[in-house]
Amino acid sequence: MVDYKQRHGLLTSFTEMMEKLIIELLNDNKINFHSVTSRVKEESSLYKNLSESTEEITELEDIHDLAGLRITTYFSDDVDLVAAIIEKEFDIDEQNSVDKRSLLDPDRFGYLSIHYVVKLTETRSKLAEYKRFVKCQAEIQIRSILQHAWAEIEHDLGYKTSHAVPKHIRRQFSRLAGLLEVADDEFLRIRDSLLKYEKEVSSKIISSPEEVLINQASLRAFIEESEIVKELDLKIASFQKVGITEATSLDTRIKQLHCVNVETIADLDALLHREAENILKFAEMWLTGTTDKRPFERGICIFYLNYILISKQKSIEKVVEYLERGAIGGRGEKKELARRILATYSKLSKI
Repeated sequence: MVDYKQRHGLLTSFTEMMEKLIIELLNDNKINFHSVTSRVKEESSLYKNLSESTEEITELEDIHDLAGLRITTYFSDDVDLVAAIIEKEFDIDEQNSVDKRSLLDPDRFGYLSIHYVVKLTETRSKLAEYKRFVKCQAEIQIRSILQHAWAEIEHDLGYKTSHAVPKHIRRQFSRLAGLLEVADDEFLRIRDSLLKYEKEVSSKIISSPEEVLINQASLRAFIEESEIVKELDLKIASFQKVGITEATSLDTRIKQLHCVNVETIADLDALLHREAENILKFAEMWLTGTTDKRPFERGICIFYLNYILISKQKSIEKVVEYLERGAIGGRGEKKELARRILATYSKLSKI
């Protein structure tokens, strides 16, 4: 057999290239994945495997897992989407590839994954940057994050087959495997329910806003579609002559709204209309003299609405509490910031 040291460098380059290529392919296909990891088998591990093997192996090409990659998805149904991409983009060694999920009998414990042995396609291997990898192959595993968690823990325990585990402990493994399978399915249901809610929330905001609690999906829909938000945001941005960008800090904005007891979209819409003039005056005074020219996030008017609402309590302690709960201001700055907020509101009240 050719000395493995002569191939290790090439396999390392091949594996690094494959990892980058797979990440690119997943991103191009808009697959949301947890991780893509890779490794090249160490020489000591190779020769240990060879010494334990019952097969006659004379060529390195007969060993399929010298280069290995693992793709971990968030959801179990994404495993099949990733598998379809791998089948399309690489030359699959059908004889040595297997969907081990189909081998999972009801009385077996543990999670299994899809394993492919692949090479570059003929078209890709003709490209200059890939020519040197024409004879290289890799094993690719695809599994969900829960399947991966199971496999890692199972591996750490050191038992590779169910028969190696005492019977009473095997029953515990089986129960836990069932729970993980249920969890994988439940995560799918939660994801699908959230997607359905996001599609329906806009129409519900129109038909019955008083029933729509403020959460990430409802607040995003409201911010993106509300005319009063658009109008106020544009006027506030004009004070600084800056633009408006997409909202990214919705979690923080939701916390801030809950701090001032704004719970529904109807409440928020009513307050924005009622306080529209005060919001603009407060923002203009607040921004006077500010040289920061970064664009505002969509929904900036809600930020100033909250300052007005908390200022109505006329308590520096309440404003400081709001700043702490709303993650506003740095350490040691909150009391001074609270004084400035109350002072600005006081000026507003005298206009």
